[in-house]
Amino acid sequence: MGSTRGAAQTTDSLPPVPDVPVAVSFFVPLIFPIKVVQDESALRDLIVSPEFTSYRRARGDLAAVDFLFRRGLQLTWGNTGEALLICMLATFDHRIVGIRLPIIRIVLWLPLTGEFEEAFDRRVAALPSVLYPDTPPEGDRDKLQHFFGSAFLSIAFGSTESADDVGEFVETEEEAFIIGGVNDPRDVRANREGQRFAETLATRVDALPSEFLGH
Repeated sequence: MGSTRGAAQTTDSLPPVPDVPVAVSFFVPLIFPIKVVQDESALRDLIVSPEFTSYRRARGDLAAVDFLFRRGLQLTWGNTGEALLICMLATFDHRIVGIRLPIIRIVLWLPLTGEFEEAFDRRVAALPSVLYPDTPPEGDRDKLQHFFGSAFLSIAFGSTESADDVGEFVETEEEAFIIGGVNDPRDVRANREGQRFAETLATRVDALPSEFLGH
């Protein structure tokens, strides 16, 4: 399943984005933050659903990433910032992360998800993984959180440069502060693809991740 990257697709095969006033889609998550939690949970449920599995098998992994994002837009009523946020959270491939504190030499283990281990493993296994021509045999599932996370930060900061600075800092310092962390130039590539995606979304609301991943 998902052994091919997939080709470009038309938006008629993707979940429709509801026609909701921008002010409503923007302010609702701020007034009712529980909606963000509910939207993320719904997106996680989608990833392990037969619907998503069938779509991924039929159209390939890149098309499945498009489907995931468009469902995020559907859940968030067209709020691109929230859609990118819940896509990032729903594609985390680590349950916990160990942060090595300098000087005092203490390691803090921080949870990234409240999922039980079985649910976590099932979701991660269902994530699209063949995203690049140079995708390794173990897959590129981890690049999704980089792509969506950097896109979200670009919108949150209102600047791709700021998002790039954060990404560069994380990658540069990862080996020193993150347990098991490795400075990976392929992570930087995914970050910058996400930034370009966010920049395009500002003027083209029909932009899709597959236009940027692997390019």
